[in-house]
Amino acid sequence: MTPVTGGGPAGADPDAMSAAQVGDRISGLTPQKRALLEKKLLELRRRAVDDSIPRRQPGDPAPLSFSQQRLWFLEQLNPGSPTYNAALAMRITGRLDVAALHRALRTVIARHESLRTTFVVVDGSPEQRVLDEWSTDLPVVDLRGVDAARRTAEAAAIMRERARRPYDLASDLLLRATVVRTNDEEWLLLIEEHHIAFDGWSDGILFQELAEVYDAELEQRPPVLAELPIQYPDFALWQRRHLTGAVLEDHVAYWRRQLRGAPSTLDLPLDRPRPVRQSYEGAHHFFTLPRAVADAVRELSQAEGATVFMTLLAAFCTLLYRVTGEDDILIGTPIANRNRVELEGLIGFFSNTLVLRTRLGGNPTFRQVIAGARETALGAYAHQDLPFEKVVEAVRPARDPSVNPLFQVNFRVQSDPAPALRLGGTSITPVDIDLGFSRFDLALELQVQPDALRGYFEYNVAIFDLEPIQRLTDEFANLLGQLVAQPDTPVLAYDLISAAAPAPGHDSRDRRPRIKSFRDRWPATAP
Repeated sequence: MTPVTGGGPAGADPDAMSAAQVGDRISGLTPQKRALLEKKLLELRRRAVDDSIPRRQPGDPAPLSFSQQRLWFLEQLNPGSPTYNAALAMRITGRLDVAALHRALRTVIARHESLRTTFVVVDGSPEQRVLDEWSTDLPVVDLRGVDAARRTAEAAAIMRERARRPYDLASDLLLRATVVRTNDEEWLLLIEEHHIAFDGWSDGILFQELAEVYDAELEQRPPVLAELPIQYPDFALWQRRHLTGAVLEDHVAYWRRQLRGAPSTLDLPLDRPRPVRQSYEGAHHFFTLPRAVADAVRELSQAEGATVFMTLLAAFCTLLYRVTGEDDILIGTPIANRNRVELEGLIGFFSNTLVLRTRLGGNPTFRQVIAGARETALGAYAHQDLPFEKVVEAVRPARDPSVNPLFQVNFRVQSDPAPALRLGGTSITPVDIDLGFSRFDLALELQVQPDALRGYFEYNVAIFDLEPIQRLTDEFANLLGQLVAQPDTPVLAYDLISAAAPAPGHDSRDRRPRIKSFRDRWPATAP
């Protein structure tokens, strides 16, 4: 996650010298010291070049990256599943030039090989094949003739249906778009993606480049886009060659040590028995917490030398501890994993999943839980290069087709402003879209915004109902308010909403619930 910083422009350093001051310092060096400095600078430049990701040469193999291979394998197990589809929806008000937007879309696809990569099997193994000849359209669905009372629901149904369309990874482009026209100067734009070619960082690049090319089309000028130093297949080959030997051994040793003896599952209180095979049908429950909560989270984070992510991770783990009674909790979280300059401007699947282990035994204070979350997160960040697939191979958890390996609960915090699309002459606002699936038993996504803390619980509908998830949301809001206001309180001493109605099996000596389902924890009569 991106650390939260404050004060001054991004990257500003009050102790930094100006270019003139640096020049004065260098000119004041003796000839011998100046020669030594130039030698050191030359060594650094050579080292940077030697360590850079090279372009593939003719005849080089084109393997999948480790993350791509996992998604490709899952697609073979369940062909046509929309589980790894992604979608962005936004409302556009103003004069939209659909033809210019279509040309912008084509330019971005032509620019990034990842968007026109197909996956074929050669000698029993998948390989990347980049399409040189391809075409894409930008369909417009006109709903102006539909009764105004039904138009919103009709548009939502169309977007959901199109976003869930399966991809043929052997032949399809991995970026699609649809325009739904709802009024003379009001449109909905749906951007459809497959996760094998996209991650959260990629969305920002896509929006930036679409905006530049669209505006250039309207202004009849060439777009200003920096040359890409490499393409995604270059990264995939480099990753395979880089993660070997001592580099691989160091990362593997860390994750084996970190996850040694960890529980294989989190005993969540389910509403119904878990299916024999994992189901991915899901739903979202959105919520908003007031600005005062977001401000308090930021203030406590700063006081503890932690990021907002670390503080909210500690709060979520505390909630899970209180509703499961499990004091050793493993949670998955995505990380951008773009710690090399060559990757900053590429659209592709670079993000990795980290497994964060939080121990709450001994009834620590919330301040202590934050400290533990900080230490865990920093260690994981230092070893983020090992793909999740390799972590699973190293740890070798007991495999169970009914659950995700290592963790079943996912957590994500977005503390920077969400990427936004800007097209000249229009006003654009994001639109929530629920594709109807969940990759995990339970996931919590939070967006820390200047005026509020917004988010949603994503849950698997095969094992959870909406009503208990709504109560879980209320419990999270109630508990978070107490945690940030009284961080020196032991975690078992905070009051839950349903404290007046202890769950079956509740032990009053340690206040840990022993419950079968969220329904048991929060009966219908709970406030």
